[in-house]
Amino acid sequence: MRQSAQCLTRRSFVAAGACVGVASLGLLAGCTGGTTEAPAPEGNTEDPTEQEANVATETNEGLAATGSDEVVYIVDRLTAKPGEGKALYDDFMTNMKPLMEGAGWTFVRATVAPAIWLDKDSSIIEIEWTMPDIAQAAWAYSSATRYNPEYVKWWAEVRGKAVSVDRVYSASESYMEVLNNV
Repeated sequence: MRQSAQCLTRRSFVAAGACVGVASLGLLAGCTGGTTEAPAPEGNTEDPTEQEANVATETNEGLAATGSDEVVYIVDRLTAKPGEGKALYDDFMTNMKPLMEGAGWTFVRATVAPAIWLDKDSSIIEIEWTMPDIAQAAWAYSSATRYNPEYVKWWAEVRGKAVSVDRVYSASESYMEVLNNV
């Protein structure tokens, strides 16, 4: 049997450390060769299939609460001039959001891409709204904004802060029957 030398070179130390590090990461990530069964939750005597059914029900209830088949979705997409993203966003939320809500639209969320305010490039701001009933909400919005000087002025001024402005209307496929029956 051959004996190994007692001295360890730096290169072999680094190699051994790398192997141990990879093995440790594998263990931490659960990448072991053996399999173990997940421990049963304490105090829970519910059947696992019942647990899965409960999770599915909770998920479906959450989806039902956040969306509706009979709404129109509106997305305003503002591409800000370089360095103007934060100012445009703040201006929209301060001045335009209350006007739109007053016209019957419901604010859903605002997102910014990329997820950082850019100084030398354009930030893209997307504001999502919903309208509950296309006929009433569209007319309410139109009459509340068309002749409102604040609304007209804001959209005229935004042209100086934005590279482009776009608005998209959409609806679920199941609502199309109603929307196309004009």
